[in-house]
Amino acid sequence: MANAVRDLFEENGIPAMIRSFQIPAYDGLARMMRPAWGEVLVDEEDMAKAKELLDAFLAADAGEAGKQD
Repeated sequence: MANAVRDLFEENGIPAMIRSFQIPAYDGLARMMRPAWGEVLVDEEDMAKAKELLDAFLAADAGEAGKQD
């Protein structure tokens, strides 16, 4: 999902990058210490537009999941 979010931001003119919290050598340990996979980073000046896009993306994703039930 991080790649999809980054692509969404970049398609809308917001430079973004993904920072992973994964540490391959410590596979399960890293997940216990920090349960999130990673984060998508944007410039502070783009944060409001990015949040708006992300909220719409997640709402659409939740709507699609509800239709599959």
